[in-house]
Amino acid sequence: MALSPYQVGRSTSNLLDLLHGGRPRDEEPHVKRSMAKNKDGVEYIVRVDLEALSISEDEFDDLQGLFEMFDRDRDGILHIRETQSLLRCLGLRPSVEEAKYLVSKVTCDIAGFSISFNEFLKLISIQRKEDPDQETLLNVFQTFDPENAGHITEEAFRKIMKAKVPGEDVEEMLEEYKKLNIGSYDSLIFYKEFITMLQQ
Repeated sequence: MALSPYQVGRSTSNLLDLLHGGRPRDEEPHVKRSMAKNKDGVEYIVRVDLEALSISEDEFDDLQGLFEMFDRDRDGILHIRETQSLLRCLGLRPSVEEAKYLVSKVTCDIAGFSISFNEFLKLISIQRKEDPDQETLLNVFQTFDPENAGHITEEAFRKIMKAKVPGEDVEEMLEEYKKLNIGSYDSLIFYKEFITMLQQ
């Protein structure tokens, strides 16, 4: 049954059915809306334990900002193409099928593979726990090395790794890398050597 534009505009649930048809009808809302000084504000409702997911407050803020960039309609849900783009920002380069596979680990939408903010946080936690292979790590680093120089700055390294592991582990990795005494560039990470170090 096709809905008229009038019916779609009058019903939020009808609109969500069109956008994210595989999500449960009785699903709790993902956002809380507020009107502040004539500006429509949206706040994501967090229903997961960030500590259990090993996501710090700073990381949460970064992940929320990233999710907001792709959640253009501000409903707290991304469709699969938006999720694929978001994953690229994290250094992954999944095809649509690969993105569906990753999302299927956490989503309740097995038809459209949409992902809520809470499901996204779970996905990040799962991805951090998986051991990346050499090719995946290389792709992540090369994303931050557009000149293909073979190295990135320590600052870029921290950004990459924050999305993958807790902050204290990042500092520990940097200490181990610096013990290798590769070159005389303190603020540069030669990523092929770093990957080799990780896999020893």
